[in-house]
Amino acid sequence: MPTSTIPLPGLLRAKPTTLRRQFVAGGVALVTLASIVIGIAASFAVGRALLDSLDEELADTSRRLAVSLEGPGPGQLNRPGFDVGTVVALISPTEVSGAFIDADGNLQALKPDQAGSLASVQWVAGEPENVLLDNRGGYRALLVAKIEGTQIVVGLPLREIRTTIARLNIVIIAVVVIVVLVAASIGALLVRYALKPLDRLTETASAVTKQPLDRGDVRLALRVPPQYTNTESEVGQVGAALNLMLDHVDEAFQSRFESEEKMRQFVADASHELRTPLASIRGYAELTKRGGEKLSKDMKQAVDRIESESIRMTSLVEDLLLLARFDEGHALQMESVDLAQIVRDALSDAYVTSPEHEWGAEGVEEPVLITGDGSAIHQVVVNLLANARVHTPPGTSVEVRVKQSSDKTVVQVEDSGPGISRDARKRLFERFARGDSSRARSSGSTGLGLSIVDTIVKAHGGSVGLTSKPGKTVFTVTLPVSGVANNPATP
Repeated sequence: MPTSTIPLPGLLRAKPTTLRRQFVAGGVALVTLASIVIGIAASFAVGRALLDSLDEELADTSRRLAVSLEGPGPGQLNRPGFDVGTVVALISPTEVSGAFIDADGNLQALKPDQAGSLASVQWVAGEPENVLLDNRGGYRALLVAKIEGTQIVVGLPLREIRTTIARLNIVIIAVVVIVVLVAASIGALLVRYALKPLDRLTETASAVTKQPLDRGDVRLALRVPPQYTNTESEVGQVGAALNLMLDHVDEAFQSRFESEEKMRQFVADASHELRTPLASIRGYAELTKRGGEKLSKDMKQAVDRIESESIRMTSLVEDLLLLARFDEGHALQMESVDLAQIVRDALSDAYVTSPEHEWGAEGVEEPVLITGDGSAIHQVVVNLLANARVHTPPGTSVEVRVKQSSDKTVVQVEDSGPGISRDARKRLFERFARGDSSRARSSGSTGLGLSIVDTIVKAHGGSVGLTSKPGKTVFTVTLPVSGVANNPATP
């Protein structure tokens, strides 16, 4: 069933969005409600008092009228002592007559419809009634006497009472508005003062969030000032709890950093120590192969396997050493580099390694100069091409595009392979991450190639992006032309 919305005024549509606004709005609402209740009660009380006064005046008029009566009839109003507007009517079963005193003090006869309004009331002795006399307005009327079936009714106008009540209501409304405005101003000041400690807590928390907490030796020295950590107040309790939490988080960061440092040192030391025995294993494997005529087929196959695995392990060790150097803050050798030449060299090597793939380039005909570490940028291009070669089947086309603007240089490596799944993309630049099984692999992979790409590019102040779908996977490397070097993030 379709629903419709009714547009509301701005004041009704707006909702407090902060604690300060909620407090002020709540206080103003209570003051407004209290003022309205008091105003209504005051208006009712004054109206009741004025009406009681008019009833007393009406009773006095009826007594004076009865005393002055020589015979029933409105003509008695010609006697002195009756106010302007006073009405007297004679109501019999057959006719109704009446008169009132006009503003000039003259006696005027009631119109038939005015007299009829008085005749339509069920009069009870001693009980005043409100009657509307056409253009004469409202009246307060009272039954004076009933003589031989004829009712004598006297009435006084309600105009002054209603005017007084209207003026009073205007005054009450003005007072309510003033009270609400004053309450809102004072409430805002009081709430601002009361929530000032909360602002300091917010400042501390915001300052902590601006610190680089994802890498390096993180030191959380920021704390809430002691004057805002008094546990006797609610805000102070929050401040104390925040400081305690920051202490625990700081300890956790220190433990993490120490653990990472030990791990990085272990990886670096292990990689250094492994280089020599791996070189020896490879050397002995090659030496053994030279006497291949003396080896059995199975033995020769085993030696070949030893040699290939030693090569793969050596590549892994070299990658680990490279990442370890960047983790330790390895300084880049910044110089003018021709990116086009780097791409051409990398493509040439890739073609020799895998002639089954279709290799192409765009935008490398002319020099593309940037400032950076030449060997590191070469490693980036080589790793991206190797990733496309390893994870796509033979016959896949791989194209490298280089574009340069005034402030940045973009290198794109696009392949027509099977693509990368959404889940795999989330962790693709992590260390030892591998693509999913949909990307074919013809040779081994350390799972560090793309992590190295990400680390080197970030060290140059750039970024790496990825888009992928079946038949089109694009890695986009963006580098600043100026080559601003940053401390590399620890992946």
